[in-house]
Amino acid sequence: MLQFTAITLDDKTRINEFFRRKDFPGDQYSFGNLFIWRNIFHAEICIEDDFLFVKSGPDNHPVFMCPVGAGDLKQAVDKLLEWCHAKGCQLRMEWVPAEDKAALETFYGDRARISTDRDHYDYIYSRDKLCTLAGKKLHAKRNFVNRFKKTNWSYEPITQANMADCRAMQQEWCKTNNCCTDPDKRDECCAVQQAFQHFDELGFTGGCLRQDGRVVAYTIGEPLNSNTFIVHIEKAFADVPGAYPMINQQFVEHAMDGFEYVNREDDVGDEGLRKAKLSYYPERLLEDYIVEID
Repeated sequence: MLQFTAITLDDKTRINEFFRRKDFPGDQYSFGNLFIWRNIFHAEICIEDDFLFVKSGPDNHPVFMCPVGAGDLKQAVDKLLEWCHAKGCQLRMEWVPAEDKAALETFYGDRARISTDRDHYDYIYSRDKLCTLAGKKLHAKRNFVNRFKKTNWSYEPITQANMADCRAMQQEWCKTNNCCTDPDKRDECCAVQQAFQHFDELGFTGGCLRQDGRVVAYTIGEPLNSNTFIVHIEKAFADVPGAYPMINQQFVEHAMDGFEYVNREDDVGDEGLRKAKLSYYPERLLEDYIVEID
């Protein structure tokens, strides 16, 4: 039976090789994402027969990714079914790509119950459009950026030299946004701390924005697949006009050369976040699926 173990930095090379071969632009197909959220979601992995299995949640109510590998997918899913039957739980896979969903329908027929969740859709943008903000649809974003550029500002890549300033800005942001009393924000804060703590080991890239010498925004991401860069974290002070559009535009301009698309992850069902992400007019919403099999 599959044996799951905690995710460590030593797993990075092996997991990235599975994701590189898959070449899927979804946010869950990122070692950095898995690692910084591993403690919050109790994520574990198993590698067997050239397949990567990822499990999150408690053993009595687990959620799996669809197995990632180059072999027999049905055989791999059957191993998950065996594990679930032994644990007395149901097999539930989330973030399932469309091609894998189609294969599972073929393999399992009516046993496979398929659904989808709009809250999990990733927002995929054109890198060039986020960089130039050209056209009528993005004129409001462009105006914010142009006004910000009239202030005393600077953009810097995140390094060990300025990371303390970015972490201090994150702490101030958390105090302002009541992270201690909001469970979701508190969890996110834990993930952010993991991102800063293991920034270099994870191969992250980041940028920060200063106004009058003070860090007012920062962002962190990494290459996701062959043509897509993913933004994991973006924070700005809401009372600094244009800070969010400016850090978005500057990070795209300085850190994503050579990529065609930018994945800015999902909106977790938050209406304000959904409105903000839609206001940048994504090229597509990346739909994935939930598959449950008895």
